[in-house]
Amino acid sequence: MSVIRFDNTKSSTAHELVQKISDEVPRSVQIDILRETYPNGKIRGHDFFIGSLGGEAGESLKIDINPSSPHFMRGQDFNGGDGIGGIVKILMEARGMRLPEIKEMFGSYISEDTRKPVREPSWKMPNGGLNLNNLPTPPSPPAQEKVRIDANTQHNGQWDYISRDGEVLVTVRRYDIDGKKEFRPWIPGVSYPKAPEVRPLYNIPNILNEQRVVWVEGEKCAQALIEAGIPSTCTLGGAGALTRKNADKFDFTPLRGKDLVIWPDNDDAGRRLAEIVREVALDSDADSVTVLQPPSGKPPKWDAADAIEESFDVEKFITDGAGNTRRSINLLNDSLLISRFSGAAPIQQFLVDGTFPLGVPIIFAAAGDAGKGMMTLDLAMKVAEGKPMSNAFGGIVKEFGDVVIFTAEDDESEMHRRIERLDEAGNRFDYPNKLHVVPLPNVGGVFPILRENMGDYSETDEFKKIYEQIIQLGNIKLIVFDPLASFVHADVNADPAAGAALTGLLARVATETGASVLVCHHMTKVKDDAVISRPEQARNMIRGTSALVDGVRSAFALWQVDEKTSVGRCNDLGIQYERNRCFDGAVVKSNGPASRHIRHFIRDTFTGLLEDRTEQIQNLNQGNQAQARKDAMFSWIAACERDGRALCQMGGADSIFNRLSDADSPPSLSGMGESSIGRIVRDLIAERRIEKYSFSTSGGRKWLGTVNGVMSRGEYEAVTARDNI
Repeated sequence: MSVIRFDNTKSSTAHELVQKISDEVPRSVQIDILRETYPNGKIRGHDFFIGSLGGEAGESLKIDINPSSPHFMRGQDFNGGDGIGGIVKILMEARGMRLPEIKEMFGSYISEDTRKPVREPSWKMPNGGLNLNNLPTPPSPPAQEKVRIDANTQHNGQWDYISRDGEVLVTVRRYDIDGKKEFRPWIPGVSYPKAPEVRPLYNIPNILNEQRVVWVEGEKCAQALIEAGIPSTCTLGGAGALTRKNADKFDFTPLRGKDLVIWPDNDDAGRRLAEIVREVALDSDADSVTVLQPPSGKPPKWDAADAIEESFDVEKFITDGAGNTRRSINLLNDSLLISRFSGAAPIQQFLVDGTFPLGVPIIFAAAGDAGKGMMTLDLAMKVAEGKPMSNAFGGIVKEFGDVVIFTAEDDESEMHRRIERLDEAGNRFDYPNKLHVVPLPNVGGVFPILRENMGDYSETDEFKKIYEQIIQLGNIKLIVFDPLASFVHADVNADPAAGAALTGLLARVATETGASVLVCHHMTKVKDDAVISRPEQARNMIRGTSALVDGVRSAFALWQVDEKTSVGRCNDLGIQYERNRCFDGAVVKSNGPASRHIRHFIRDTFTGLLEDRTEQIQNLNQGNQAQARKDAMFSWIAACERDGRALCQMGGADSIFNRLSDADSPPSLSGMGESSIGRIVRDLIAERRIEKYSFSTSGGRKWLGTVNGVMSRGEYEAVTARDNI
């Protein structure tokens, strides 16, 4: 390997100039030029990767871009074994520039003592590398000289960037050299390729009076749309030119007040550039920005020009992309006035009736081992199945469509077992909608959706890539992340800023997709003697309550009921009692209408699913209460008969209703109305537990006694001073 350096050239003057360029040109400028020179390059940390000095994509060549490093702009080409030794070498190899041209290019940065003509250095060895110590090198065939591009070089296409006043600001020319496309910017009056200090948008005069403008990557795509009658623009330099660091060099002011539609190329570089364009356009006060997602099935690098060529319905594609729109806040126009709210307000739509609103982020919280994953899987399957009147989480599933579940802890085998238990009949093979189950342990591990970096919170590149696919699902209704903690590399439980960033991201996803975004989350462990009995208690037990629950539109909590209640419910239902079998749940937070009734869930021991048994349990409770009142009435009638203080059904001081104030009257009958008392008596008579008796031949049958008691045998002895005869 030979490390390319500039300290042993045949010209000391050239060496001094090269060294001055390396030392005096700001390192940020050198990095920008590197990225502009190699748009296919990738940055990881302080390293820049490219396939080779020729500029093709790849990672064979690594260049150090750490501004504080002593090896700045140096590196090694692992393909050929050659090294890299500075920005001058890069420009000479990649752009075919000569040292005098490079000197002129950087003239404003370097000091005067070397700003004089220099001899062209003889740097290259016959084998294409550079001389390390001027040692003899075995001769080899001379390397093919690079084509030098100057103002007179024949080009294969030209696009003029024109100002508002019709002045040519910069011209971009395309050169097809040795089968490769190369682009060079030319400023009027400058004899070498150079981009202007402030880089304009393309097609400025024609977009100024348009409300909707389409941004594409490159002049070829922009011109294809323009010729199809669609106002379009692009930025200078392609995918590698615009970065967050140099965005201030690009003039986006012609987009102020406009609705921008971004059509990226179908590759990673295009997606990254689209996100930067979105940010810069919003910062430049565009009214709204929509990022289109290339349709599934399109080949890599598919772009607007390809779409025009294949007679793709471009207008429909642009119009249908409005769901992924971000708007800027502008209080200087009337777009946000209250008067825009006219006509009937939209009705709140629910994924699960009264429980989960559609199109909002939702937290589903429970203690560990409660069965959250099984409940969300069951809901997902019912949303995809589309079967009317299906019940989930205590409500009726109202919306049906595509679903995506991301599971961070359950692998493919576990998900298969759960699905098999929930769908023994195999109905899943005929679902009308798509249910995507993504067990992350089997597909490369968990990806974060949010990451903290030096106090700044942002969505990750991994999530952006997956989210672009989600956006393309045409009828998405539910997105599940289970559990939340695995998808966030920030302390959302303790840091309000992290919680706000997360809920803001989830809200954007829900709004742009129209789906309910359900995140499974843990509840704080309770002490052994603590019991949750009310939704308010459950809400306060959700981890990170202030940061998370307050930031979402809806929250549902699930908690285990106490052992005594669990045993009673199992006995009433005629099932075997087991720990962890009986749970209550409720909506504990909602920003809109919702059913806040407590639902009662019982675990199915075969599937493991917590099923809503609320109505059955309530009916049993009501039946148990009715039976208890009936038994209490019978016991009271029997005791009064036995003690000579008989009761009568209606009228007089000895009527049951009047005697409810007696000290021995059953507490369960307290407060009941006369009609309810009469109904209980009629039921007891119908069941042949009591009868009405008379104590004289002329008296009516009004006294209440048991069927086999002393009244039935004529042995009753009255001891009261009331109406007893």
